Amino acid sequence: MTATRPWATVPEPPRDRRGNVPATVGFWLGIAGLAVGFLPLVGLLVTVPAAALSHAGRARFRTGRAPTAGRSTAGAVLGWTGTAICLLMSVLVIVGAANMPPPSVQPAAAPAPTLSSVPNVVGMSGQQARDVLRAAGFTNVMAGPSTGSVAGVAAGTVTTQLPGAAALASPTDPIVLGEAAAPPPPPAPVTLPPPAAVPPAPVAVPREPAPVAEPAPSTVEPTADVDLDRPYVPPAPRPPAQQAPAPQPLVSAPSDGGSAYYPNCGAARDAGAAPLHRGDPGYSSKLDRDGDGVACE
Repeated sequence: MTATRPWATVPEPPRDRRGNVPATVGFWLGIAGLAVGFLPLVGLLVTVPAAALSHAGRARFRTGRAPTAGRSTAGAVLGWTGTAICLLMSVLVIVGAANMPPPSVQPAAAPAPTLSSVPNVVGMSGQQARDVLRAAGFTNVMAGPSTGSVAGVAAGTVTTQLPGAAALASPTDPIVLGEAAAPPPPPAPVTLPPPAAVPPAPVAVPREPAPVAEPAPSTVEPTADVDLDRPYVPPAPRPPAQQAPAPQPLVSAPSDGGSAYYPNCGAARDAGAAPLHRGDPGYSSKLDRDGDGVACE
């Protein structure tokens, strides 16, 4: 008779009563990885551990060390999704950085120019003013428009400057000078031709009045007072007697006018002798009203 041995029972491995801790931690890291995954490369520090812990929690459940799988599946999905987002953002950043143009080098700022006081050159000649300005350090001296001729100022003398005297300017600022021009030449003298000699006008001589013809005596003899049967014929009218023109008074010509004489300026103009100058034939002091030596102007 054989002795029977009781079956030995294999003790079960102890289970973690706290649940599947790696699966729970991987789930919460997966949620955080969705937000941090948009940071290039940095998000991988969260998403990769989340996926790894979720897979570890699921392995513990399969080996029986954990009573449940917990949230290992959801944690693995969240971890790998966050990892994919982080890798995509990293690639975009790397490609964008490669295509960016190189940063432009900003030129160094030029030093501020030093300002100097502009000397007063008004009243100097053009060359002297340029020499004074160059000696003061101003190299950009320009000639401006001429200010025209100025009384008592020689041509080429500086009459204006811009900037004015004692103004502050840099050595390269333009200094504009205005110079006086030469005065215009005097007008040429005008020579008047001598007055033409006027021929003396003849003196009017009074004419004798024409004799008046006497009417001829009638040759018809008076007839007897006899009634004759014949028509009446009136006598012819006598022609009117012609009146003799009044004799013009003779006026002796004055001694200062020569042989010609003009009683007034109208007679002198009719004779073509006006104007009359002192010493010309026909000149009279009574015709020269203003006494300037020229009558009948």
